[in-house]
Amino acid sequence: MESNAFLVLLAFGSSIAIGLVVLSFLGVDPLHALAVMLDGAFGSRRALADTLVFMTPRLLTALAALIALRCGFFNLGAEGQLQLGAIGAILPATLLPPTLGYLLLPASILCGALFGALWGLIPALLKLWRGANEIIVTLMMNFIGVYLVKYLVQGPLQPAESNFNMSAKIADGAALPIILTGTRLHGGMLLALALAVAVWFVLYHTPYGIRLRAAGLSPRAARLQGMQLARLVISSMLISGGIAGVAGAVEVLGVQYRLIEGFSSNLGFDGLAIALLGSLEPFGSVIVAVYFGAINSGTLALQSTLSIPAALAQIMASLPIIFLACIHGYRFLKGRPLWSSTR
Repeated sequence: MESNAFLVLLAFGSSIAIGLVVLSFLGVDPLHALAVMLDGAFGSRRALADTLVFMTPRLLTALAALIALRCGFFNLGAEGQLQLGAIGAILPATLLPPTLGYLLLPASILCGALFGALWGLIPALLKLWRGANEIIVTLMMNFIGVYLVKYLVQGPLQPAESNFNMSAKIADGAALPIILTGTRLHGGMLLALALAVAVWFVLYHTPYGIRLRAAGLSPRAARLQGMQLARLVISSMLISGGIAGVAGAVEVLGVQYRLIEGFSSNLGFDGLAIALLGSLEPFGSVIVAVYFGAINSGTLALQSTLSIPAALAQIMASLPIIFLACIHGYRFLKGRPLWSSTR
């Protein structure tokens, strides 16, 4: 565990160092750029709030990914499940009577979770029924989710008086409350942290969590112990898709306040990377999600202050994944010959 934590910290530190080297080639003083990034991520109430806003959907999609991975189901579909969650949340938030008041908020979040869960159920059923590869199915379903949002905001959900690819604004009662005045920080952050605690508790303090982890570690041994693997796969994907759906609901109800085409910039794939970098641990994912949030918030400060391209955030977020892949690949090959006998 300590070795893994050291490797993750090394990967993060190396990615920041390389990012600063890239900035130096762009003619920017690296120390000044680092100061701007830290100030943009943590230097004020507004900066810290923006970091936590960026963190929230990424943490939720990370929790969604790790639940499925713990069961041995490689869910690459959090992006699509997030899109369906956003659709589910926008329907009650815009179509139900505003007179329902604050009942709209839980109804919208639950509807988003339901849509995400049902979208996650489809690849699980296809795997169990037809043996379909979950990686391919979940990946392809992402595109269906993205284009379904595109269709809805250009057609059925687009207000008659609008020429923009977006839905109507949600009712006031459906909006997540701001928890830090003068900032964008909304109650979805507290919901994400609560779900991280809930996932940790389920995984390590319930019989269901023990069965889930056992199925992921050794499906054959779990089957010999009489565990119902099909039920575990279905339930884990329902939970995984539901949490990803909550991520989409949080973006709609706490940030955008409407469904907008392209509202998610690969949040589902960021979540998968965060889950892996966090060693498939809920609290490890919280720490890594804060890093991703800080990188996004800090690079926005670089863009506005020093006119640095915002694409630098994607570079610095991707480098730790590359480093860890190389390290684990080296450790894997170190213990065995590069060319093994086929006999």
